[in-house]
Amino acid sequence: MSHKFVVALLLMALVLVCLPALAQDSGQKEDKTFKLLRGSGSAESELELDQEAEEIWEPALESGSIEVSFSLGFLSMNKTILAHDQIIYKYNQEATYWGDMEITGKSAFNPALRLGYTLTPWISVEAVGGLFFADYTSSLTNRHRRPNEANAPVDFDEPALGEFDAEARSLAGGNASVNAVFYPLNLKGGEGRMHPFLTGGLGRMWYTLNSNYVDEGAGSNDLSYGGGFRYLFDKNISLRLEFIFHSNTVQFTPAEYFTVLDAGTTQVPLNEYPFEDGRYVERVVTEFQSESITTFNWSIGVQGTF
Repeated sequence: MSHKFVVALLLMALVLVCLPALAQDSGQKEDKTFKLLRGSGSAESELELDQEAEEIWEPALESGSIEVSFSLGFLSMNKTILAHDQIIYKYNQEATYWGDMEITGKSAFNPALRLGYTLTPWISVEAVGGLFFADYTSSLTNRHRRPNEANAPVDFDEPALGEFDAEARSLAGGNASVNAVFYPLNLKGGEGRMHPFLTGGLGRMWYTLNSNYVDEGAGSNDLSYGGGFRYLFDKNISLRLEFIFHSNTVQFTPAEYFTVLDAGTTQVPLNEYPFEDGRYVERVVTEFQSESITTFNWSIGVQGTF
């Protein structure tokens, strides 16, 4: 057998072995190219299409959106919550004390939750619910004292005010309303990231006072009105800053007893001592006057759109 014939056989065997491998490599290259084509249905293509859709989002308020927001803020409760002239403020075994009492709230922490629906790019409706927590202070002026003895006269000198004579305790409550939100700059469309708005609505405000003068809370119809703005970060998240006034009238019901002493054996009624016909008259308080309250609330929160 000649050397040329052996070489030819080796070359043919090498070709037969390499052809399948070359064909396989060629097929793999075609598959990779095929996966990059649009409309292939591959996971990679769908992801790229979603990313492109996100990139071309135009900031705007859209009709038919459901909106949920949570905000934190403060409610200025530095208003007169309860007041009554010549009412008892202290009692002990020696004497009874009374004067003109006024309770004033302090700034209240006020978290709130809103659920809304966008009717058009320029108007939406929302349900609002919130809570508030604060302290309060009280003042006692025009004070008097009378010993707890039969036919005892009222002391001529005004008694000194003790450290714990004037109440300084807690005030809490909540509010709920249905509001309309109006975006005046969106009447011709809701495009843009910044959206100023006006808002107003009707609801209820509830007050709970930790005080010897009342046993239970009080509720009132509440009118809220104000404005603010929203800033759209992306399609689903926006920042909301709001400034609101609340106007309502609250009237508490007097407690049956001012205090109970000696393990419940001494019940001190909630009395008032008005000066009538030249003398101080002792009688039970049956009603407190109503107090008109207008408070200012500011809040900042995050709003989700779905």
